[in-house]
Amino acid sequence: MSKFQIELLKKIPREPAPHVTMNDMAEKLRGHWGNSATLASMRRKISNNLLAIEKLHPNSLDKKGDKREHLYRMKATAPMLLMPMSQEQMMAFGLLSKYGTDLLTQQAHRALQPFFDAAKNSAIDLAKDAGFGVRASKDLGRQWLEKIAVVPAVLPFCPPEVDDSIKQTVHQALLLERRLQLKIVHSPSNEIEDCQVSPLALVQQGVRTYLIGKKTNKSTADRFLLKRILEAKEVLGVLETPKNWNLEKFLEKGIGHPVFPLDIYGKSEHIELKIDADSQWIKETPLAPNPVIENSKDGSYIMKVVMPITEELVHWLLSMAFHVKVIKPDYLVARLKDDLKKSAAMYK
Repeated sequence: MSKFQIELLKKIPREPAPHVTMNDMAEKLRGHWGNSATLASMRRKISNNLLAIEKLHPNSLDKKGDKREHLYRMKATAPMLLMPMSQEQMMAFGLLSKYGTDLLTQQAHRALQPFFDAAKNSAIDLAKDAGFGVRASKDLGRQWLEKIAVVPAVLPFCPPEVDDSIKQTVHQALLLERRLQLKIVHSPSNEIEDCQVSPLALVQQGVRTYLIGKKTNKSTADRFLLKRILEAKEVLGVLETPKNWNLEKFLEKGIGHPVFPLDIYGKSEHIELKIDADSQWIKETPLAPNPVIENSKDGSYIMKVVMPITEELVHWLLSMAFHVKVIKPDYLVARLKDDLKKSAAMYK
């Protein structure tokens, strides 16, 4: 594809943006014409190049109009790198490049790099179209993602290093539904286990990525931290799934290390909390949908919710113990009292 054709494609909007005329494209590409160029010659060159693009990439252009004037835009289904990104796509790929690639292998991240670069260039073009000069547009395009941040709800732990070949093997086995032979180191014992696992899902929690899978000698699914997988290879064998397997139901139990009896986790429970006046923000982001709130004159309030019991919930309640008191259920109250007593004992 010629340099002119690439520049021409940059001036054609993508569905659902409105179509543009040849005159619109000629005006936007004025820098490519000499002073003596006529509108007819510009239109002829644009038309010839559009025909060449259509031959190279059939069904990429959405064209309408009559014999006198055609209107053009790129189809939504056209290959991404053929066209300028819409503002929504620019935002999606830009944010993905900054925040959304932890689950990917390095190889997959490299494969996406052209899309990330295209998002940066689209941000620059957006600034140019808004009337900024070349240098200012480049600065605005570069600084855009620097102005966006995601702050974790907990401490920003450093992500564990995971061997890229292991991540690649796990992804492929998950996609192709093949068994894995894993060598896993257990914590805190440091014992090494060799086992066959049927991969069921990959789950990210904060900076940690877990493989959810079923061992050949078990009827239920387990979680395996990718960091603790020392070796992984695909092996022959039929993929096994637990009876009535459902990832959402599995995640409702949480993936923290269990302390309660296993049948407690994932079970919907009526939870009642007393929350102090300084923590009004919990009303804005409640623990579960449709909370029942009973306000007190001193600003404190009771919040009643129905939600699954998980270790993640317990950890949050412990972190909020100075502001949030559990009233019900009794077994959760007893657990928190015990954990807080142990915590206090560490500071004696």
